[in-house]
Amino acid sequence: MLKGKHDFNGYRWGTEFMLYPALEEKLRKARLALDGATSESIIELCKQYLALLAEYRDGLYRLPGTLQLNRHSKSSSSRADVNGTRKEVRAAIEETTSEREWAERLIQWFTAISGYGAVETLNRGKFGGRDDWELRAGGVRRNGGTDSERMTVQDAVDAASLLRREEHIAQNAARSASTANNALSISDKSE
Repeated sequence: MLKGKHDFNGYRWGTEFMLYPALEEKLRKARLALDGATSESIIELCKQYLALLAEYRDGLYRLPGTLQLNRHSKSSSSRADVNGTRKEVRAAIEETTSEREWAERLIQWFTAISGYGAVETLNRGKFGGRDDWELRAGGVRRNGGTDSERMTVQDAVDAASLLRREEHIAQNAARSASTANNALSISDKSE
């Protein structure tokens, strides 16, 4: 299971100070699409999200020169504005870096699976109704199973990848439902 739950509630800098409004809207839509992905689409949507994050991050690194944030001003209000803008840019870079690292780990969790990792995932997910899969020289099979029940390591890795994607989607759906229920109960209490 992917360690470190990532609960993304939108770009915290987007409410007060939008650095690149059009790109931030694309990022928001890409993240919503990723959160609503299927097991077949999640890897491609994750790659698209990573590409947008890279574009946004590149823009953020170019921003100080564009906004002339390196100039020193004698006005205290101007210095305060510059410092505030620098903080916003720094926060945006940190959030973007965090999102990129999360998305990279997610793709890796779905795709970089060893034979041993596949067996662990198959057993945890009770693949085929069994939790006694083991890695053998000739492939993966149930403990004590026959050669007819054997699958190649690649087939086991593919099945484990699908199980991991389905597990992630189910957890995401449960988290979304929980968040929606909490928001509903809070609004009921406030009425």
